[in-house]
Amino acid sequence: MMLWINILVFPIFLIMLIITLRFLFGKEGKDERGKEIATASYMVAAPIFPIGWLLIEWYHRWLHVLSFDVYRDVISLLIGLTFIVQGVTITVLKHRI
Repeated sequence: MMLWINILVFPIFLIMLIITLRFLFGKEGKDERGKEIATASYMVAAPIFPIGWLLIEWYHRWLHVLSFDVYRDVISLLIGLTFIVQGVTITVLKHRI
């Protein structure tokens, strides 16, 4: 089950990673508007990984012991989701600001 979720998330992750890197290292990300958009995207995406990690640890300690493979898959999913949210936020804010 988790393998299929990671397979579905991976292409979206790659697309959003490319969008993020092209924005941050391009001309658009270097001006004042671009810095504002980058800061806002960091503020939205940054809490996803630590909160997700905290929830995973809580689940692992109190509800059900997770195997290393499941733990690794969930952490990779969290990393992918963090970049997806950042890429979507940059895309949305580019059109709004």
